[in-house]
Amino acid sequence: MHILLHLAVLAATVLVLSWALPSVRIRSAGTAVTVAVVFSVLNFLLGWLIWAALFVPALMTLGLLFFFIPFIVNTVVLWLTDKLIANFEIESTGGLLVSAAVITLVNGAFNAPFLRAIAQGHPHGSYLQPDWI
Repeated sequence: MHILLHLAVLAATVLVLSWALPSVRIRSAGTAVTVAVVFSVLNFLLGWLIWAALFVPALMTLGLLFFFIPFIVNTVVLWLTDKLIANFEIESTGGLLVSAAVITLVNGAFNAPFLRAIAQGHPHGSYLQPDWI
């Protein structure tokens, strides 16, 4: 259920981005769902590889790069998604960066502990308490 909800939110985000940014184009709502699925699969398959490649540079920056790694991963995966799907096009680098930033923020908000607890059906506030108390 969590995965389907995440795909729906990602597809809605892509639809809003295509409406708000002139450099992001999709042909239909079905294309937005396809983009969400391909983006998620690529993120699952390649995201860890990008994280691993950036791990040592992140340590060299004393951990500062760890704040930007999700954005970098989403930028690379969104660029690959653009190249793989003919009905989805991002025309400019600025559009790619803004789109990746919005997707990173939406993913961060979607995976926040409070929202995750609500999605899993926990009552308000119980997400902070351990199960053994």
